[in-house]
Amino acid sequence: MNSPETDSCRGSSSPLFAAALLLATVLLSQTVQGEPISVTDCVRLALARAPATRAAGFEVDAASAGVRAAQAAYVPRLLAEANYGRSQGFDETVTNGGVTSALLTIEATLLDGGLRDAQFAAARARLRSASAMAQQRRADVALAVRAAYFNALAARTESGVHGEDIRTLRDYVGLLQRQETLGLAPHNDVLRARLAVETARTAERAADAQLAGARSELTLLTGVDVTPDALVEPAAIAPPQVTEALIDACPVLADARAAAEAACREADSVRSEWRGHLTLTASGGALGVQPGPTFHDNGGGQFLFGFTVPLYDGGGISARVAAAVAAARTAEANVEQSRQTIQIALARAGTEAARAQGDLMAWQRAIPQAQEDFQLMRARYLGGGNVRLLEVLDALNQYVDARLHVPQALLTYWLAVATQEQILGQVPTGQVPMEQGSQ
Repeated sequence: MNSPETDSCRGSSSPLFAAALLLATVLLSQTVQGEPISVTDCVRLALARAPATRAAGFEVDAASAGVRAAQAAYVPRLLAEANYGRSQGFDETVTNGGVTSALLTIEATLLDGGLRDAQFAAARARLRSASAMAQQRRADVALAVRAAYFNALAARTESGVHGEDIRTLRDYVGLLQRQETLGLAPHNDVLRARLAVETARTAERAADAQLAGARSELTLLTGVDVTPDALVEPAAIAPPQVTEALIDACPVLADARAAAEAACREADSVRSEWRGHLTLTASGGALGVQPGPTFHDNGGGQFLFGFTVPLYDGGGISARVAAAVAAARTAEANVEQSRQTIQIALARAGTEAARAQGDLMAWQRAIPQAQEDFQLMRARYLGGGNVRLLEVLDALNQYVDARLHVPQALLTYWLAVATQEQILGQVPTGQVPMEQGSQ
C-alpha cells in the first residue's frame, strides 16, 4: 500500500541521489572559472547545496516514515514470550511454586472505531504537506539566487554606464581647461565639470558596491566565485499565465489543504475514543512449573476477545474532541486565507511586471532621443553657440539617466516575474521569450 508519494520521498535522500547532486555541483563548479554561467546554472548549484532543501528532504522522509508506521497498525502483531522462575518460602497454593512458560502470541485489533483509518489518512496528509513545502523551499532558494543574479547584472550595467559617463566628463574637463587657458571658457565651467566627475564617481562606487554585495550573496548560495564577466543576461522571460489551476497546484495552498485534512482526520481519531474497541489475543506454547513436565505435558493454547467501551471520563474526551474540531476549522479557514494571500501577491507582482515592461520600452525609445539631444547641445556649445555648459551637462545627465533606467526597469521586471514563479512554487529550468520582445 505504499503510495507514490512515499516511494518518491524515500528516494530524495538516498546515497545515489546525493552522489548525483555532488557530481553535478563539481561539474558546474569547474565551468564557472573564467567561463559564462547562466542564472539557471546558479540555481542548480544552489539547490544542490542549500540547507533548506536538505532539511525539507529530511522532513519528507520523516512524514514518509509516519505513513509507514500508520500503515503498520493494520497488521497483527506477533510476540514471543518466555519465563522461568521459582518461588520458595511461600504458599504454593498462591505461587504454584514458580512458573515456566514459552508462548507465541498474536494480537489483532478487530474493531477500533475508525482510529487506524483516521491516523493513516492524517499521516498521508502530513506527507503531502511536507512534499509541498519541500517544493516551496526549492522555489524560495531559486528566487534568492535569481534576485542576487539579476541585481548583479543590473549593477554591472550601471557601473559600465557610469564609467563611460566619467570618461566623457573627464574629456570635458581637459577641453575646458585648455579653453580656460585660451580665455575661451570661464573657470566656473571647469569647476562644474569637475563636480560632475566626482558625482559620477560616487554613483559608480555605489553600483560597484551593489555588484560586490550581489556577488557575495551568489557565492554564499552557489558555493562558487562568480566573476562579473561570467554573468550572462538571460533571454527575455515571460511572466507565467496565472490560472486557477496553477493557483490550486501551488505548494503553499497544497500545504494548507493538507494541513486542513490532517486536522480533520486527527479530530476523527479523537472521536474514535468514544467508540468500542475489539481486540483478539491468541497464544500457543507451554505453561507450567517444572521445565520438563511443562514442555512435555502442559503444551496448549488460549485466546481472548476483549471489548472496551468508555462510559465516563470526566469530560476529557469531549474536551479533546472540541479542541480537535476547533483546530480543524482553523485549518480550513487558513486554506481560504492562503488562497487570498496568493491571489493578492500574484496580482501585485503581475502589476509590477507590466509596469516595468512598459517603463523598459519607454526608456529604450528615449535613449536615442536623449543621445541626439546631448550631441546637439555639445556641438552647439563647442561651436560657439548660445549654449551654456550647464545645459550640456544637463543633456548628458538626461542621456545617462535614460541609459540607467533600462537596467533598472529590467531588474524590476525580472524580479516581478521571479516572484510570481516563486509564489506558484515553480523552479525554472530555462527561459522563454516574451510575447512582446522589447530587449
